[in-house]
Amino acid sequence: MEAVLFDLDNTLVNRKEAFEQFLQKFIDRFAAAQNSEHHLKLMERLRSADRNGYREKKELYEEMRRTLPMKDEKTTAEDLLAYWFAEFPGCTVAMDGAEDVLRELSSIGVRIGCVTNGSARTQYAKLDRVQLRNYFDVVIVSEEAGVKKPDRRIYEMALGRLQARPENCWFVGDHPEKDAQGAAAAGLRPVLLLTATSDADAILPEGTLTINKLQELIPLFTGPLFRS
Repeated sequence: MEAVLFDLDNTLVNRKEAFEQFLQKFIDRFAAAQNSEHHLKLMERLRSADRNGYREKKELYEEMRRTLPMKDEKTTAEDLLAYWFAEFPGCTVAMDGAEDVLRELSSIGVRIGCVTNGSARTQYAKLDRVQLRNYFDVVIVSEEAGVKKPDRRIYEMALGRLQARPENCWFVGDHPEKDAQGAAAAGLRPVLLLTATSDADAILPEGTLTINKLQELIPLFTGPLFRS
């Protein structure tokens, strides 16, 4: 095995937990909630509009400015977006077992990459917040790459930087299309981390491995699939 590449959100960092922390701060800071019940309803409105992180942020916070009751009517969509970039990375928490897995790969001499969709500023800040960036030989962020997963070119960029052949690499992520299907199209073996938001009916590429937690990767690193 030459390299293992990872998705970031809901794979190495717990995006769902981080967003819940951010939601609380955001609503407290900007929204004119009438009472605790209304506060919870406003949180749910933003949670739903976020679409598990797949909503374009400028569009999201323009909608929130139109639809949320504001404490200060002078607040702009740009203010809300700036708050997102300033505050969300600080809410980042590592997924259970993330550092253990990266440390194990590093110890056996396997190159490690991260391929993630999002803004460079935010994604690098998340990695730095949980002190994982130094484990990676390469980090590819879609904003810098000019293409997003599942476009095979973003995986190929990572492989080129790692000087690794796709047939000798795994890609670990949580999204059936953006991670598993995209990686398979680029010739890597997909490993799908099943989460609460996983699509149970998704059709996975042939040969996809599935795990329920990151720690399940560690025994695989000494198995025949990894060594072949």
